[in-house]
Amino acid sequence: MPVDSTPPPRRPRPRPGSGEEAPAAPQRRRGFLWRWRRFAYAALVLGIVAIGGVWVALNTVRLPPAKRPVQTSFVCAIDVPAGRCGFDNAMARLSTSEERVVVGYDDLPPVLVQAVLSAEDRKFFDHNGVDPAGIGRAVLQDLFGSSRSQQGGSTITQQYVKSVYLTSERTFSRKLKEAVLAVKLEQTFDKREILTRYLNEVYFGRGAYGVEAASRTYFGVGVKDLTLPQAAYLAGLIRAPERADATRDPSEATRRRHTVLRAMVEEHYITADQAKLADAVPWNPTDTAPDGTKRQVTILPRVEARSDFGDIKYGSLGSKFWVEWIRQQLRDRFGPGAETRGLRVYTSFDPKLQRYAVDAVNSTLNQSDGPVGSLVAVDKEGRIRAMVGGRDYDADQVNLALGRYGGGSGRPPGSTFKPFALAAFVEDGYSVQSRFRAPPTTQFPGVYGDVPGKLWQPKNYDRADHGVQSVEEATWDSTNTVYAGIVDTITPKRLATMATRLGVRSRLDPSYSLVLGTEEVSVLDMASAYSTFADRGRHIDPYAITRIEDADGGVLFDASTDVQSDQVIDPGVADTVTTVLQGVIAKGTGTRAGLKNPAAGKTGTTNDAKDAWFTGYTCDLTASVWMGYRQPKEMTSYKGQAVAGGSFPATIWRDFMSKATAGDAPCRFPVTDVGKKILNSGYGLTSRSTTVVPRSTTTTAPGGTSSTAPTSSTSTPSSTVPRSTTTAPGVPSTVAGAGAGAPLGTR
Repeated sequence: MPVDSTPPPRRPRPRPGSGEEAPAAPQRRRGFLWRWRRFAYAALVLGIVAIGGVWVALNTVRLPPAKRPVQTSFVCAIDVPAGRCGFDNAMARLSTSEERVVVGYDDLPPVLVQAVLSAEDRKFFDHNGVDPAGIGRAVLQDLFGSSRSQQGGSTITQQYVKSVYLTSERTFSRKLKEAVLAVKLEQTFDKREILTRYLNEVYFGRGAYGVEAASRTYFGVGVKDLTLPQAAYLAGLIRAPERADATRDPSEATRRRHTVLRAMVEEHYITADQAKLADAVPWNPTDTAPDGTKRQVTILPRVEARSDFGDIKYGSLGSKFWVEWIRQQLRDRFGPGAETRGLRVYTSFDPKLQRYAVDAVNSTLNQSDGPVGSLVAVDKEGRIRAMVGGRDYDADQVNLALGRYGGGSGRPPGSTFKPFALAAFVEDGYSVQSRFRAPPTTQFPGVYGDVPGKLWQPKNYDRADHGVQSVEEATWDSTNTVYAGIVDTITPKRLATMATRLGVRSRLDPSYSLVLGTEEVSVLDMASAYSTFADRGRHIDPYAITRIEDADGGVLFDASTDVQSDQVIDPGVADTVTTVLQGVIAKGTGTRAGLKNPAAGKTGTTNDAKDAWFTGYTCDLTASVWMGYRQPKEMTSYKGQAVAGGSFPATIWRDFMSKATAGDAPCRFPVTDVGKKILNSGYGLTSRSTTVVPRSTTTTAPGGTSSTAPTSSTSTPSSTVPRSTTTAPGVPSTVAGAGAGAPLGTR
């Protein structure tokens, strides 16, 4: 059939004004990009700007200084070797509310790393600090999923950045800054370093920051020893740890552990059977494991009231007094908060000697309403080996051994101060065979700090006239009026200077009465000064810290190289004082302090027996003992006996020293008298006359004391009192070390 090729007739155009409408022209269909071209252009511009902004940020933004992590410091006793002080052997832990011990990556067991990555950031080793897929997943979970999911949008790197560099505010600008810093951090540090830092920073509840503290807090083991169920539990604590503590909510703890274990199976870190076994471990098991072994307790009890010292050891031995003093010294050395720097502090605290000291004090002063006591022992190297600061630190935090440095004010030492005057007297060239009149009382005008115009009137303890005594005899009997003459000879200022040289750190007013121990000093002061005699004039400031290491093991202080010793008096002067002080124990007021080994010491009792002291030493160890009431009051009688330095303090000293020095090698002190001038002084109540007699011969008397026979004299004492007893005539043996009755300090 033929095809009609004739075109259709053209429709005529409507004439203008005819009212007819022209047919609509056919419309061309526009594409998608054309319709959305403006939005696409805007998005492209914004994308370019964003990329440029990120590039600029990554090349201009610098990581701010990281906050120094608060780390727990450890205090260890003398038996812990260098480099070994830590959780397992510390006598105390020092920290604030945060307990943290920084560990290295090599200390992290693989099972813990795998558990944390499975729970918090499965793509940690693949992303560059920000995980877009994780962010998208978090958005979907927020819109449709459960809020109890184990994984969020933030990577481990972002979590660390937020914790260390930023705040927790929920703003877009903070989130953007977090992302930028996370990428920057990844460019700066290795992945393992970031993961290690994160695990040392994250909070696990119960005041434990970081995995080492958490492992110790919940399981009592180091992080290296964590098992699979323990690691899964810790990983599950990271998000809201207090809500998943197994001791509070075991069902939530079980759910979180199960979630972590399932994630570890999905990541092929463990098998399904391993997860099942770990999931079956009860929180406080009493049954046996499938292999027949007894299961260990998984979760330690929660400690609600945490001590400032952590789980302190040797608490019954008064170690809290030590630890608080150590804390103060660290702050003095390194500034406030020094104890939060992860230091390892090695001390001279000797558990054995400390027990001897506590037992000696408490067995004698054992009445709850009676006087208390303090004891400090210093060895020949300057180490404080024992320190009894009081009965109960929690009841009264004043350390009685330290005086004003321990929160108190110190106490007057009585006649234990006299050896310092003796040292100055001998150093000035006088022999201990010099003789002084010893009347019941005497008087001197007030000078060097005493009230102007007021007479100083010291009295002997027994108010007796001892005639004339040599200096060594007056020391054995603690005769106050003789020592009044000695201080008049050397001057009070000279006495104060000598005491400071020997080791007394308390402020001293150089008055006449200082010779009778009227100024307040500490028990440590007295032990320090007497140790100088024991060390033949060489003084080392006593120390309780022997070594300090930082958190990385670097040595910040080592007493073996950093502590200096000084020869403050001539060895002969120290030996002469020691020779005289041996007589105090052998035949004077301190006979109760007698030991099998040679020893030297001095008694001291203040006015009305408000304070009683005994301080003494052997070749290797010096100890000072004080007893009294916290608020000074008279203690003329205790347990039916008179109180004096030669009674209860001497007994405490002997009980301690006999045990503390039991294993020491035999040692004898040099016996000497280096003084070349013999002073003969006879005076009444208001007048004095002095004659210096040259020495001719020196002999050694039985018992090791030296004596000198003068060849001539232009003035001799009016009378002499030969020694035939171990105490002064008229002095009861039970109170031979006392000095009651003499104002402003007695013997």
